[in-house]
Amino acid sequence: MTRSVPLALASLVLFVGTVYAAPRPERLRGTIESVDAGSVTIRTRDGKSETVSIGGTRLVSVVPSSLDAVKDGAFIGTATKGENPMTALEVVVFPESMRGTAEGYYGWDTIPDTLAGGTAVESAMTNGTVKAGPPVVESAMTNGTVAGSADAGGEKTLTVTFGKEGSKTIVVPRQAPIVAFEPADAAILKPGSKVFAVGTRDGSTFQARMVAVGKDGLTPPM
Repeated sequence: MTRSVPLALASLVLFVGTVYAAPRPERLRGTIESVDAGSVTIRTRDGKSETVSIGGTRLVSVVPSSLDAVKDGAFIGTATKGENPMTALEVVVFPESMRGTAEGYYGWDTIPDTLAGGTAVESAMTNGTVKAGPPVVESAMTNGTVAGSADAGGEKTLTVTFGKEGSKTIVVPRQAPIVAFEPADAAILKPGSKVFAVGTRDGSTFQARMVAVGKDGLTPPM
């Protein structure tokens, strides 16, 4: 019986070490410089050149959208700043095929503040399902197609749910960029296109899990 204690401790140490050794996701933002078989080279916002492996990577186009697309039941992702209220810096509407992607609420990173002239700001990310607000009697907003309500300035408040019980209330200002992801293929990978990539690094190799390319010169806001 006494031998099982050291063995259990050793197993725990091994498990913890494995968890901490797991590659941490990274995010790259920049412009595609060149495209090769199985990889793209990205010039990042800070001027570095990164070669990104895209074997087995999900590719999506980033296209303009609007709050009209943020309907009850839609799956979205939104980077936010602040608390009470949380304020959206951008909103991404996911296609149905990507429902559940990175669902939850978690720290994001430093991104341009789209509401304050592009100054850097720390952000959090919420990925989840838009939940309709309470019905409002005799109102044009009682159709149930858009969650929350809009004020005279176009601001909208959303309730975004995730997991079994998680939810966040998020204010979306009228000037916040609203975009949508569309499934795509390697044809979108063109030099000069603005790009957002998520992946992990193993030594000098950056393996992308997803690459989002702005359509027609659009810069992915996330």
